[in-house]
Amino acid sequence: MKLDMIGIITKDIKKAVEFYETLGFKMIDSPSEDYIELDNNGVRISLNTAKMVTSIYGYEPVTVGDKIELAFLCDSTIEVDALYNKMVTAGYESFKAPWDAFWGQRYAIIKDIDGNLLSLFANQ
Repeated sequence: MKLDMIGIITKDIKKAVEFYETLGFKMIDSPSEDYIELDNNGVRISLNTAKMVTSIYGYEPVTVGDKIELAFLCDSTIEVDALYNKMVTAGYESFKAPWDAFWGQRYAIIKDIDGNLLSLFANQ
């Protein structure tokens, strides 16, 4: 067994697609307006509207973050800073600006449009 895709429930699928495309993902499938798949170097994400998953779960899910953190390994400490600055300049929310973590990595944390935390990191 292997993890194949990460599903994210979003309150605004169009804004979520814009966020993840700005981060570097590419849309690979869009069978409906309520479900979109994106890919970045073999990491697949599905964006799902609350409406769509409500029909599956039988209740309306909460679409506010702090439940999961996605961590993206960057090629260099320079890339961490550049990607963080790109996202913040594009208007996306910073959670923690780049810093040199005590565990030996350059680290930054941003939030997607639903408040999910995304770590950007590189080994120093």
